[in-house]
Amino acid sequence: MRKIAVVVALLVGVGAWAQAPVAVVNGEPISREELDRATRLSEIVFTLYQEYPEFTQALLMSEEGKAFLARYEREVLDRLILRKLQLQEARARGIAADVEQVTEEVDRTIQQIMAYYGLSADDLAQILAMQGMTVDDFRAEIAQQVREKLVLDALKRAVQDEVVVSEEEIAAFYEKNLQSFTGEAGSPKPLDEVREEIITQLLPSKREAYWSQWLKDLRANADVVINL
Repeated sequence: MRKIAVVVALLVGVGAWAQAPVAVVNGEPISREELDRATRLSEIVFTLYQEYPEFTQALLMSEEGKAFLARYEREVLDRLILRKLQLQEARARGIAADVEQVTEEVDRTIQQIMAYYGLSADDLAQILAMQGMTVDDFRAEIAQQVREKLVLDALKRAVQDEVVVSEEEIAAFYEKNLQSFTGEAGSPKPLDEVREEIITQLLPSKREAYWSQWLKDLRANADVVINL
């Protein structure tokens, strides 16, 4: 009974907000259901309670525990907000996932799952049915995840492709690292001979720094309302 009471208490707390979006990002809502799927708090708490009931009750009922859970939810929500902003930007840029690539990735993922657990197609269908899902539902769920990943990867490449290494940066790196560009005779190679090598060394870190700043700017300039 105590276990049921704790889980029900958690679910009631969630259900009270189920109809209201937890955030609105440039006019697009993030639902409580979407946040709950991302945090998996109900599943985590239920599993935790089975092994450590007293700890779980303290976590759910104490002010410190509630603050910890609230902070975790907010961190997950922040990630969802940034993800939605990226998807919005990708849509604005006309970036979309290739249909054939999505289908191939979905097929590969399902085959990997079946192989890992030693399942036949019928086994998978039966397991999904017990969870109230069909194979088509399962495929659609995986396809959504695959599409988003492909789109986000394409957006990151598009943003990072904006990065260039200036001649000043190339020259400064060359001067600072002359000993790394010596020829067989021990004298430095001309800058023109090592320009592409220098660019190859400088680009990755510069692209990552640019991407990080781009994400910060994207978030700072967004119209975001948080209702947690």
